Amino acid sequence: MSVVDFLVRAAGEFRRGGYVFTGFHWPVLAARLAHQLPGEPFAEVYEAGAVCDRPATTVATSTTDHHAYADAVAWRGTSSDVLLCLAARCDRVVLDAANVDLAGRINASMVGAGDPPQVRLAGGGGAADVAASARELVLLHGGADPTRLAARVQHVTAAPGPAAPVRLHTRWGTLRLGARPRLVELVDTAGTDEFLRRLTDLGVPVDPARPVAPVPPAARRAARRTLAEAADRGYRVARQALAEKTGPGHPATDDGGQP
Repeated sequence: MSVVDFLVRAAGEFRRGGYVFTGFHWPVLAARLAHQLPGEPFAEVYEAGAVCDRPATTVATSTTDHHAYADAVAWRGTSSDVLLCLAARCDRVVLDAANVDLAGRINASMVGAGDPPQVRLAGGGGAADVAASARELVLLHGGADPTRLAARVQHVTAAPGPAAPVRLHTRWGTLRLGARPRLVELVDTAGTDEFLRRLTDLGVPVDPARPVAPVPPAARRAARRTLAEAADRGYRVARQALAEKTGPGHPATDDGGQP
């Protein structure tokens, strides 16, 4: 299942250790899974002003869901503390990127022309400040539509600083974004051919991208548990991921033929 494997790869960004600014949506789920996988200790930094150094009992429905992660808080401050001070000191910033371009700019504000927009989205909160100050920016795109990766987004909600390395994880592989974007890793899964055509149309080199290492069965099982917890908490993407079927030649089993 490509989304399960995507979540495992995203979790690996947290298991590199340190303090990781954790945006909402896929980053929250990747961090929760990361606590169950081997790697270096890490702490999540939330925009709402909390630093959590261990897994919470309950999956948070947002980074302001204080009750969900109250038992995991190691430090409690304010949003301004995080945005003005802590974010710039984080080892990595991990944000959701449903619509992203080759420079690593995110659009979470509007769809369509800006006067007026066809759709006005909720916006990015403090993402603009956090992304701009990131030492290293990691973006997570778990969607199934490769056209959400654009040459340039229509509206820039957040953008990385000029010196920050930017890495984008998708269900089809991993890219380095910036002045010279390129495909780093490729996953053989449903939709990969369409993804490669999209990158070629955008002028992104796809060779020589290395194949992604197989995801261990135990990590897949942990990812499915995380998605099930999130589905119970109302995460639509988690429900879709658990129900998703991969295409012909890409079985939707996790390990050993077990569903």
